[in-house]
Amino acid sequence: MTISERPQFNIKSVAIIGAGPSGIASLHELSRVTRTGKSLFGLKDISEYEEKGNTAFPKLVAFERNASVGGVWSKSAFGYNNKDPDLPIIEDDKIDLTKPEQIYKKYEIDKELEEKLEFSTYEKPIQIPLNENLETITKHQWRSSAAYEGLFTNVTNRFMQFSFHEKTGDELKKLDYRYKNLPGFQYARDVGAYLEEAVETYNLEKYIRFNSNVERVQKTPTGKWEVIVSFMSEAEGKKYLNWYKEYFDAVIIGNGKTVPIVPSFKGLKQFAETNKNKVTIKLAKSVQETTFIKNAKKLLFIGSSVSSIDLIQYAFPRDLDNPSVYISRRSATAHLDWINGCTYSKGIVNKPTIEEFLPESNSIKFTDGTVESGFDVIVICCGYHMYYPFLTNVSQDSLKWYQYTFWVDDPTLALVGNTYAGFFFNRVEAQGAALAGVWTNKHKLPDRESQLKIIANKPQLSVGLINQEFINPLINLSLEGRPHPFDVDQSKSDHVAQICHAQLTIPDLFYKIRDGLVDPMNL
Repeated sequence: MTISERPQFNIKSVAIIGAGPSGIASLHELSRVTRTGKSLFGLKDISEYEEKGNTAFPKLVAFERNASVGGVWSKSAFGYNNKDPDLPIIEDDKIDLTKPEQIYKKYEIDKELEEKLEFSTYEKPIQIPLNENLETITKHQWRSSAAYEGLFTNVTNRFMQFSFHEKTGDELKKLDYRYKNLPGFQYARDVGAYLEEAVETYNLEKYIRFNSNVERVQKTPTGKWEVIVSFMSEAEGKKYLNWYKEYFDAVIIGNGKTVPIVPSFKGLKQFAETNKNKVTIKLAKSVQETTFIKNAKKLLFIGSSVSSIDLIQYAFPRDLDNPSVYISRRSATAHLDWINGCTYSKGIVNKPTIEEFLPESNSIKFTDGTVESGFDVIVICCGYHMYYPFLTNVSQDSLKWYQYTFWVDDPTLALVGNTYAGFFFNRVEAQGAALAGVWTNKHKLPDRESQLKIIANKPQLSVGLINQEFINPLINLSLEGRPHPFDVDQSKSDHVAQICHAQLTIPDLFYKIRDGLVDPMNL
């Protein structure tokens, strides 16, 4: 296929799933594009362009399932507002909980609802009375944030912001020294406030529909994307689940990773039931605040990566010579050296994976044959699935994303975010910028075969390669007037050294907390 044969896009309407950093960045980039294909990067007021019909994407809708923006940093979804269950529904120990479809519950779209949806609109949705079964399903859709009260960031402030809404100079310095024991970093609530400020500054809220959960996304024979959405309402003391269908030319997946990975453990179901008054068992995803960790006598953290070490520090200070904090780990080392240093430090006992939970003796048998008993807190910290429960007629295992963004089988479906490694805010805005460049036909994608070859040859992302392998190729697809995210503030020219140097603060702070020199709740 030659360049001239590649599809010309005629995209005027875009659905964005999620209004966290990925959704916010996508809204900024797509809302600030002229019909002639120029970027209005950083322009706060675009009303003049909108009134004259001079925007490339006149219909932008972001569907946010919580009541405020921010994603993991959303004030309405984290900390005390976290409504996720402590554990998934475990109907049988034989069920493979490692599969996200086993723990994420979907509403059923039956034949009757399907027929009614044909005549539904956002203004005139289909109303279904909310019953106990629907409420249970809602609770097990993992809608809340994994951030808890007192969580602080592990990425420096300089890179926890968009280049179009950047704090620099004295403003950044003031932010960096807000907390004397955490220079250069901030609490989760601060990130949420920044994202709300960005949305307000650029008047992006008008594009967002809150409390709206995307239930199904599929391509229609007409070439449009069908998006089915649900939302809750209340009238005359009764609660309803509302449904409607809407069509878009393109869809951006920006929902992040919200469904927790839960290993399948022999005996877990019975262990939890038998010892419910003795042992607190939670997923890291369900933690609202950390007092129960602080007060526990003997703790087990299942998992040995970032979410685990983030929570472990709240267990200290305690006796380091008679350790009562245990980690069950799948591999001997984590992917980051500073995490290995923390997890193997004095006061923490490392164990292999779990072979079996022993309900009657309140014990756990590990794969090395050892048995430990008497845990009063167990926290499962095994990370999160890349899962898109709303996609139908698509094998999620087969999804491949050119430059981490464009679906190779149909580039009108895009992914923003949902990748690991640093510089997240700058990466998602680069993805949004590339979408603006390609969807206005200012830049062409290579043919599918070439895209697959590039994907196959991409190296594993590391801090040193993100600009070269991730951001640069995307910015090369952006529009005239859209600068590179690291060029807006010239102090970011040494970005690798800056983020590596700043991250030395995190393990140092861990040891200070462990030794009782610093209170993580009062930095």
